[in-house]
Amino acid sequence: MFILKHGMRQDKPYLHHAEFKCTGIDLSYCEEPRKAMKFASRAVAIMVSRALVAYGNFYPIEEEGLERTG
Repeated sequence: MFILKHGMRQDKPYLHHAEFKCTGIDLSYCEEPRKAMKFASRAVAIMVSRALVAYGNFYPIEEEGLERTG
């Protein structure tokens, strides 16, 4: 599983929710990687990050490489 992290945000850098509407894209962010939106493969995470290029530079992180707490 992969998650997306925003390259420039210091607070709440992980993509939590993305809603594609007819009027635009609504994004929400979270501080913890375990609460972030998960993608089944790196290819899917890359496609979504490219779709969100107007909102900043997102890059995929493999979930297994993250520390798990709780």
